[in-house]
Formats: sequence, structure tokens, C-alpha cells
Amino acid sequence: MPYALFEDEAQLTRSFATEQDVLAAAERAGLVETRTNGEKVLEDHLSIRPCEPTPDDGADPGDDFIIS
Repeated sequence: MPYALFEDEAQLTRSFATEQDVLAAAERAGLVETRTNGEKVLEDHLSIRPCEPTPDDGADPGDDFIIS
């Protein structure tokens, strides 16, 4: 099942094969905070959720986010 990064109900990224791939894309975009114990967490208003596959699943990392 593919996953994507969401803000409320809006899908922000293309679909990824794993939740870890979404977290890595969010981290590249500066949307991940590292806690003092080393745990990486998304900013409060973001979540990783299952989604429908997008046609560009194999896109370059520079094309991770959906700009509308």
C-alpha cells in the first residue's frame, strides 16, 4: 500500500512505497524535527497516511511534493 504526506485532508506529496520513504522526503524538505532522544517526528500539522498510488511513483526526489 502506498503512503503520502498530508496536511489535514490535503495530500502534499506523491505516493511512496513505505512510510519511511515519506518521512525521508519530509526530512529533505525540512518538515521533520529531531527530539533530544534522537526520535524524528513530523511537524504537528502533518501526518503520513495510506493513499492512492500516483502515476509518478518513481519520480526524482526533487519531485516529491505536489504543487497545485
